[in-house]
Amino acid sequence: MRVVFLPNNIVQEVEPGTNLLDAISAAGITIDGSCRGLGRCGCCRVQIMTGRCAPPDAAEQKVLSRDELAQGWRLACRVAVEDNLRLLIPNLTNADRRKTGLVFIPEDFVPDGAAGGLGAALDIGTTTMVGIVWQLSDGRLVDIEAMTNPQSVYGADVITRINFCGEAPENLQLMQDKVTGCFKQMLMQMSQRSGFAMENIRKAVVVGNTTMSHLFLAADPSNLAELPFSPAFTGPQLRCGQELDLGLSDTTPVLVLPNIAGHVGSDIVAGLLTCRLLQRSGLNLFIDLGTNGEVVLADNGNAWACSTAAGPAFEGAAIFQGMRAAGGAVEKVVFTEDGLQLQVIDGEEPRGICGSGLIDAIACLVTAGLIDRSGRLLKREAAEKAGIKPWLTQRLVLRQNMPCFLLWQGGDGKELLITQKDIREVQLGKGAIACGVKMLLAIAGKEAAQLDKVFLAGAFGNYVDKASALTIGLLPDVPQDRIISVGNSAGAGASMALLSDREKDEIIEQIKGIHHVELAQVEGFQDSFMSCMYFAKAK
Repeated sequence: MRVVFLPNNIVQEVEPGTNLLDAISAAGITIDGSCRGLGRCGCCRVQIMTGRCAPPDAAEQKVLSRDELAQGWRLACRVAVEDNLRLLIPNLTNADRRKTGLVFIPEDFVPDGAAGGLGAALDIGTTTMVGIVWQLSDGRLVDIEAMTNPQSVYGADVITRINFCGEAPENLQLMQDKVTGCFKQMLMQMSQRSGFAMENIRKAVVVGNTTMSHLFLAADPSNLAELPFSPAFTGPQLRCGQELDLGLSDTTPVLVLPNIAGHVGSDIVAGLLTCRLLQRSGLNLFIDLGTNGEVVLADNGNAWACSTAAGPAFEGAAIFQGMRAAGGAVEKVVFTEDGLQLQVIDGEEPRGICGSGLIDAIACLVTAGLIDRSGRLLKREAAEKAGIKPWLTQRLVLRQNMPCFLLWQGGDGKELLITQKDIREVQLGKGAIACGVKMLLAIAGKEAAQLDKVFLAGAFGNYVDKASALTIGLLPDVPQDRIISVGNSAGAGASMALLSDREKDEIIEQIKGIHHVELAQVEGFQDSFMSCMYFAKAK
């Protein structure tokens, strides 16, 4: 049977009964498959234009509205191909493109400048992969490219992908092929666009979280899914082009920077290099806000690191109408005296909400008194009794018997909702990050008020409104001017290690002194996590 994927007219031949999500993957198209086929996350929405499919099952009916189903929208993970199909895959390329502008090299950085030719810095993000090509002689940026990590079809989080690797002997190799193939494609695109020869890339530096580093090298990641989360390697790993299918010359050295622990990887090492965190005086904090949130606290030469299971909510996954930061995503929400204002990426009609917009919306609801300290969204009657403004209480609705806040309604009846479950997902994520910060500070014998700087890494950390993050307790309670967004610090740090052997050697040595803290094994962790899930009373 023939499946045609629009808008790029990609054609894939499949056997009858093939799962549509598998067909999309076979065609080399990247689409989120966060829940591994359970039909819960809604990330793999496609629109069937022509062709016959079985009726939607209960999982789809729970995620998709009647209007969406009537318009042909389906969850690819729940559809078996029974006929020739033409379908539209929403174009999310600008979700990746936004990350190409977030690589910030420190102004005081000086490259070695000793070598000629080009170098490639490669950042394996769980969601987005970034490739950067530099002129080694003077540190000039040649080109940069970003793509969605093609492993996403096998799950949004690292544990799901690790479990997938264990389901069949060939799956580990498949996961390596996905990531190396993506980097090869990016490097070739940049080569064609910027006019350089692939053989002129003389070396490469690769970073990623510990699981991504393992999958890049086809190292068994199974121990990372269970205590004590022992990685197959922690130190730097040197390979050559012949061992990795990146399109490079056989002798080109490819260095994977070291990991710190089972879930604190080389992407964090690169981030620490970017921020010069381990060289700073005073008390400074580094937070990478992502699916697997990492926290590093440095106090005048002493340092502690931990990882937190923040979940995918900050990326828009596991949210009822969540999406990545692409066209049509609400990225900012502001409540005014008599209404609300939405900022939508590319100025399109809202079709979902991304992480930064979600944090704004929940912060506004907390401030307005519509969400109580426990995270419960008030029902309309309770809000009216509390004297909350009518324009707000009228937006408190029930959908499928679940309390929701109506963020937007279109003329054709389309709705954008914040559900009670969405609020719980954010509580889990913000509680995990806040708990990690709280426990590291306690171990160091310090308090949040003593922090000199808080560095926020990652695309979400760059776009999230600091005031909103402080309102919901995602970040420690410090003045906003102490909070610094450092963008894609992993890509920047990988670039610095590529361009300066001195900087690379120093960070590899410095991280040996970091104390890794396994939060779940610290006394009082569960109580601390539960308390961090609460919302503080709005000031």
